[in-house]
Amino acid sequence: MGMCKPSGGIEAKIGRIGCLKAISVPNTRIDLFDENGNLIQQRWYGPDGRAIWNRDWKHKNNNPKKPHKFPHDHPWDWNQKVPRLKYDEDRDINTDYC
Repeated sequence: MGMCKPSGGIEAKIGRIGCLKAISVPNTRIDLFDENGNLIQQRWYGPDGRAIWNRDWKHKNNNPKKPHKFPHDHPWDWNQKVPRLKYDEDRDINTDYC
């Protein structure tokens, strides 16, 4: 699957952080926009339809001691009890996902 142009296509959706499903159409990406048309999140889905990567462009940051950098990435590991890995300020943007 090409991460920039997934073979299953790219869907645009309007909503808020937290509204994207963990499992969707295989080999796709969903670009999530807020009601003002601002890109707030992207999610890539693998060949089995499970989420494999998130890129957050904007969201609330309720931790003033550890503010988030934007954009930032969240890989998914389905072998973990909670598959979406937490924010890591030292994680670089993955250039394979664009």
